[in-house]
Amino acid sequence: MKLSSILKAIYPDSLAPAASKLTDALAASFFPEDSTRLAHMRQACCTAKRVVSQMGYDAELSEKIITAALFHDIGYSERINRTGFHPLDGAVYLAHCNAPEDIIEAVLWHSSTPIEIKELPEINNIYQKCPAPDFENPVLRAVCYCDFRTSPLGESLSFGQRIIELESRFGLNSIPPGIARKTLPFARRTQISYAESISKAQKRPLPWVFCDIDGTLIEQGKRIDTTSVESINRYTAAGGRVSLVTGKHLINIQELLQTVSNDHPHAGVNGSIISRNGTITPYGPTLESYESLENELLANGIHYATYVIDGIWSRAELTEHELNSFTLVGETLPQSGATPKDNGVIKVLTYSNRKDRNRCTFVRQLAKNYGLNCVRTAEEFLEIGPLNHGKHSAVMHIMDEAGWPDLNSIAIGDSENDLSMFSLAGLSAAVANGAPEVLPAADLHIPSCKENGVARLLDALVDSAETGNWTIPQGWLAKY
Repeated sequence: MKLSSILKAIYPDSLAPAASKLTDALAASFFPEDSTRLAHMRQACCTAKRVVSQMGYDAELSEKIITAALFHDIGYSERINRTGFHPLDGAVYLAHCNAPEDIIEAVLWHSSTPIEIKELPEINNIYQKCPAPDFENPVLRAVCYCDFRTSPLGESLSFGQRIIELESRFGLNSIPPGIARKTLPFARRTQISYAESISKAQKRPLPWVFCDIDGTLIEQGKRIDTTSVESINRYTAAGGRVSLVTGKHLINIQELLQTVSNDHPHAGVNGSIISRNGTITPYGPTLESYESLENELLANGIHYATYVIDGIWSRAELTEHELNSFTLVGETLPQSGATPKDNGVIKVLTYSNRKDRNRCTFVRQLAKNYGLNCVRTAEEFLEIGPLNHGKHSAVMHIMDEAGWPDLNSIAIGDSENDLSMFSLAGLSAAVANGAPEVLPAADLHIPSCKENGVARLLDALVDSAETGNWTIPQGWLAKY
């Protein structure tokens, strides 16, 4: 007997009018306009669209995956809440809508459902009347993957970021994160499968690697070494692409960019400028309220450096230590004076050491008051930039511009400003010396910068692709 028939036999009445078409408007009709649940469902749907467009699925399967991702949490709606267990309630409603069987199965069994029902005897009894899930069902696999990579607020996340979010919401040792960890291996297998399939379907033998510079590719205060250069050259010769994505200005690292390869774009100032063949152009929004922001910082004794497209400026009398902080990472020293009004301000860096909690709290709240973003890029630097803009913005733009399948990518970093790349790239990697907020968010934990972790990862990817398509290095998979 079909799954839909079994569910309708158990629950013969539909609590909400059945619909013949499963549309976004229908999903939205079940929730308030500002519903975070709806935002979560829609973002999962967006991720599903990325998956199907890159996997080479046919139109019918693609539509099923997109629809199932959009409706996977429809059971949370009060209008169809019958048992209090949203996968079951959602599947029952979709059965009454005569949805395709594999969509119903995907909603009924999505994500942690097989684990959760073991602790819910009454719900488990109902599930025992249904066929066991087909974990090879591509619709079910896709929904679990998309759900795992989406926050409750509708933000894209890495697997690690999803578990961090659950720990933050429910507590480190609570049940939800524990269930997520048990569910992760299934989602991870799907991720590995996607990596291999997308590479094959798109005829891209290696992923596009987006790599941070200081603390990730290069030790602070040092030049790129021969080992890293040779590994990058080997990687690009094998068909891969490498782009540097840094918080630094690009005006003073042109030699490094040429060493790495100017054939591919690079991004600086946390995604606000892009270098193509040595030409730097702005990308993304600018800060309109920078003058009052600078004034508030100075009034509170906090020194800053404001970045524009062609330089860095500050009205503060920077200390020797602050200037040395710039020199240590090979950054252009700020010019003294008022920020040029017509040059397009792209970020304001503040000298806010991680250990100075009061200052850091003040700067983050100040950014929030102005409706701006705030991220840490080094132990000494807390930086303010445009809201919802970061390294990820440039990364996605670069791949879109090149027509590259964006899930066939790896983001590598060590600092908070790298997390936005982690949330959208196909895979994320953190060097062992990464900041405490970065390591738990990554898919891969690779050797430290000092141990040439990036070079070793690139070499491992090239080696794995000798059979035709790259595979995820299993030995470095993060354990949450």
